Parts: sequence; structure tokens; C-alpha cells
Amino acid sequence: MPQFVCCGINFASESTYIEHRQKVHGEQPQVKYTCCGIRFYTAEGYGEHRQQVHGESAPSARKGLLARLFKRS
Repeated sequence: MPQFVCCGINFASESTYIEHRQKVHGEQPQVKYTCCGIRFYTAEGYGEHRQQVHGESAPSARKGLLARLFKRS
């Protein structure tokens, strides 16, 4: 499980971590990934989602849409 740490605080999820960074530090992070209608701001949060929800062991090695449709590697 990835750790989201800021100001010496461990945050349980990406969403609470991003909320902290917005409120305390005034940051406006950019959405880097989307999946299942959820926006992810970090690769760690996205990877955790892909592993837990979709059962992928290596979410960064996603296949393209056509490869998935035709089951090619």
C-alpha cells in the first residue's frame, strides 16, 4: 500500500493527501490518470486502485485498447 506523507503526517488515501495539499499548501495538482470515473493525482494512488479493483499486478504496464480487445501482448 503506498504511503502519502506530508508535513510528517501519513495519509490513509490519496484523496485525503491531495485535500491536505490543497488546503494547507494552496497547491492545485493536475489529474494524471482516470479510471472508473475516478481522478488520480499520483501514480501511486492510480496503481493502488488498479491492483485492488482490477487485480493487475503491474498497472504501469497497461496494454493499449486494441491490444486488450484482440488479446495481443
